[in-house]
Amino acid sequence: MKVIVYKKDIDQFLADFKSISSYDEVGKKYYFIFEDHIRGGHWTLMFYDKEGKWTAHGKGEFYSDIDELQLSGDQLKLFIYKNRKYINNVIRQLRVAIPS
Repeated sequence: MKVIVYKKDIDQFLADFKSISSYDEVGKKYYFIFEDHIRGGHWTLMFYDKEGKWTAHGKGEFYSDIDELQLSGDQLKLFIYKNRKYINNVIRQLRVAIPS
């Protein structure tokens, strides 16, 4: 998995999402956790395979979003692009743990 540099790289990230994410058997969703630098916590980006639905949820020491934020199309890509630095940090860690 390569890091996200350009907006076109987001499509590859989304295509590879299931292979680089963890799976929640109870919630029936794939999830990917990365730093929420602005609020000082973490974002969880989730994909519900059966519904084809993408959501995000933020949680930190002093906050927790009430609900998951549903993301579609351009919203999803913009969310990923704005957070690419922190997503890339996780991708780099995964590449070290599991060499390509």
